[in-house]
Amino acid sequence: MSRETVAFTQSGPTPVYVDEAALSPRTGCFVITLSFPQPTQIGEITFRNYYTWAVGVHVLRCSSASTVPLGGVVAAGLLGGDAGGEAAWAWKDPSSWHVGVRNKVIMPHPHTETSSHDFVSITCLESRVDWQDVIGMRLVLRQPSPVWRTFFIEEITAYRELPRLPPFSVPIITQDGQSDKSHQSPLERLIQQTKKAMRIPDEDSLEGGLGGGGYDLVALQYT
Repeated sequence: MSRETVAFTQSGPTPVYVDEAALSPRTGCFVITLSFPQPTQIGEITFRNYYTWAVGVHVLRCSSASTVPLGGVVAAGLLGGDAGGEAAWAWKDPSSWHVGVRNKVIMPHPHTETSSHDFVSITCLESRVDWQDVIGMRLVLRQPSPVWRTFFIEEITAYRELPRLPPFSVPIITQDGQSDKSHQSPLERLIQQTKKAMRIPDEDSLEGGLGGGGYDLVALQYT
């Protein structure tokens, strides 16, 4: 059964400069804005990374944007117009946005390519604020390294619910307290196969003492 996705309108990435008068055209920060047509619940955001070091998530909830119809709010948020009246200012007012995830590192070494193209998931459980009645999200992309001139994220998808857990097997214990070998997990089978391949004896066989080919150091005598 497929999971339910949430439709949104995307704008950006928009570069952010600390110093507007800076001579360098390069910026280490971009913002992508996701606008939802109506208040919604978000459980997970997924995307594909492209040389982005870290991602922050800022959330705009319906309670922060008054009760003006959302069509005007979204239009004002994307186009910067005056439509939406009082609620339009919620998109422009920094105090209306709540920091959900401050800085999730998705590329541990910004100067190397490790994890630079990974598929990334951010869930509501990682957020400091609830992802309920959400009408807007801002994904703040950061890359401090000058090595990569271009960085972004792509294939952004929003899901209403949290990701489902993969199925797992529970070991079955027989009446004598022993694990049922016919229901071993793949990891247990791999460990057994590795022991056999390396000829590593089990702990039970080691407790019985030395084998027939061993030496008893106490019984040895010097000549």
